Amino acid sequence: MTSELRFRGSGANPRFSKWLANLKQTGSNILLTGEVPDAVSARASRYLFGSADRRFRVLALTDQTIRNADTRLPTDTSRDAPETWVIDQRSGERSVPATARGFMPDSDTLQTDDAQQLCDEVQAAISFYAEETDGLDPAELRVGVDSLFPLVREDRATTERVLRTLCATVRGVQGMAHYHLRVPDDDDLVTELGDLFDARVELRKRPRRNPEQRWHALDIDAVTPWMEL
Repeated sequence: MTSELRFRGSGANPRFSKWLANLKQTGSNILLTGEVPDAVSARASRYLFGSADRRFRVLALTDQTIRNADTRLPTDTSRDAPETWVIDQRSGERSVPATARGFMPDSDTLQTDDAQQLCDEVQAAISFYAEETDGLDPAELRVGVDSLFPLVREDRATTERVLRTLCATVRGVQGMAHYHLRVPDDDDLVTELGDLFDARVELRKRPRRNPEQRWHALDIDAVTPWMEL
């Protein structure tokens, strides 16, 4: 049976803490679920992108319902920073470091809902930062994809294949990636895609309450209580 674990605080379960620390050291891919407002998805992204003196962020956008892409980035950075690489399939635009031109994929045009192209673009960004830094340290690279639903709707088989490739690439540089899928956590799609990821974070927003998250630690078959995001 799945066990209930404390996420933070003096009573934190050491088994969960060890599992979380291992994700940061070995690389991880995290699926975000839950039918939540755009602002909650943005807050989750900021939390997972994190703040640090040396961090490299790749943000890939596909979902036309996103109102403000910049809200997904921490307040101490922007899409124009050299440590940030934005791939926006919604508008067909990129925002990349000036020195990254040699790493750009061959295609000049970003196509809407093209999973393979999105993967190629993210891999180009990862290759650039890995070379620029002469090797990334664990958890320095952070990737966010928002969201998977347009890609799955367009071509389910290709999206699943691409996710396997992308997840392996992120783990290969000990990075951390998060992927939004705005459907209920008990949706069949979550079950079918769940094995591709190392963890799942369920989001919810109840009336007159702050957004909350609940982590599903798949390797150790455990789940945290609901806690404020």
